[in-house]
Amino acid sequence: MNPNIFNINWNVIATWFVPKKIRKPFLLSWVWVLVYPFSTLHQQFLLFRKAKLYHLMITSQKCWLERLLNDRYDSTERRIYIDDLPDTPPVYIFRRDENKPLALYRRSENRPVYLYTRNETEQDTDYFIVWVPVSLVFNKPEMTSLVKIYKLVGTKFIIQTY
Repeated sequence: MNPNIFNINWNVIATWFVPKKIRKPFLLSWVWVLVYPFSTLHQQFLLFRKAKLYHLMITSQKCWLERLLNDRYDSTERRIYIDDLPDTPPVYIFRRDENKPLALYRRSENRPVYLYTRNETEQDTDYFIVWVPVSLVFNKPEMTSLVKIYKLVGTKFIIQTY
């Protein structure tokens, strides 16, 4: 669709409807005052159309979600980014049926083995992290609801600062 179809100059249209014989500055200004509410309503429509076109442009892809969040919260530096949760293989200490603990490492090895919670070790790929700079002022519930609008159904996310 041609975007110029919505470019309407209401004063010109109002002038066209006044016959040439009676076009005087006072009459034209009076007609333009009558047309002014239509002009303001048309401007509101154009703003609404622009907002809805932007809304339709954003998809659940990572790059579009980043663009949305950066446009909304960090339009100058664009520091918000989205990353997948790191793959952390679960560490099994012992099976429940064995009923005996297993040593994780020796003190001489001097390397700790990290234990992860059940939520951190789930192997679903439907998780992502929204990284927001600490210096950025934002409303977390508002950002959460904004991401929930555009994310895929069934995916989970976490908002963290760095």
